[in-house]
This record gives sequence, structure tokens and C-alpha cells, in this order.
Amino acid sequence: MHSFRILEHTADVGFEAFGETRPQLFANAARALTSLRVDLDSVAALEPVKLRVQGPDLPGLLVNWLSEILYLEDAEEWLFSSFDFSAFEETSLDGVARGERFSPARHRLKSLVKAVTYHQLAVEKKDGVWRARVFVDV
Repeated sequence: MHSFRILEHTADVGFEAFGETRPQLFANAARALTSLRVDLDSVAALEPVKLRVQGPDLPGLLVNWLSEILYLEDAEEWLFSSFDFSAFEETSLDGVARGERFSPARHRLKSLVKAVTYHQLAVEKKDGVWRARVFVDV
């Protein structure tokens, strides 16, 4: 099973993320989001950043989770490559993102992601595998 794949769409960019568990799905979705911005192999999981996110339901939690990652990447110049969770519920999670600050010498930006959207958002479990489809504004 792949952890994620990028989806090309006429006017949008998105991804599908996969996981055997919901935490693995959310970690792979965050890695997919970061991969839209930079090469994941260039991001070292050096420093931990604690995150607490809430949402109205599982899809909303995913959007809020990814939006928090995006905010930290934009506002505080973080790049993350590793994600772990100490608590994970249907509408809330506590986790740690590990990464490093953006360095123009080490990280080449691919694209600017403006926002995570609800457009064609899907989170489902099928045949024992969790899958999420997410599109972003670029």
C-alpha cells in the first residue's frame, strides 16, 4: 500500500492518502501536503512541534489538521516530515509534527499551497484501508 498519491485535476491539485489506521491516514495526508510544497526527502525530522486540533467530524478534523500544518509552514516557516499522535478521537487529536525550519539552501519550493478545501473531500474506510481525498488551492 502506498502512503499517498498526487491527483492532477483541471484547475486544482490534490492527493489521496492511505492508512491502515486513522492516525496513519492523517500522518500520510500531512506528508502528502508537505510534498506538494517541497521534496519530502529534503526535510529532516529534527524538532518536535506539539499540535492539538479539533473538528466537527472526521472529515472536518482532517481539514483542520492539514490547515494547521499549512499555517505552521506559511506563518512560521516549518516543514514537517514525521507525525505521531498521543490521542486520536473522531473530533480531536493531539500530536507531534517533527521537522525543521525552511532553508533556501536546502529546500526548493515546488508550489505555494494557499488553503485546504472541502472540494470533493472524502474520508472513508474500505476493505480495511482508510482513504482520504483532499484538494487544495494553489
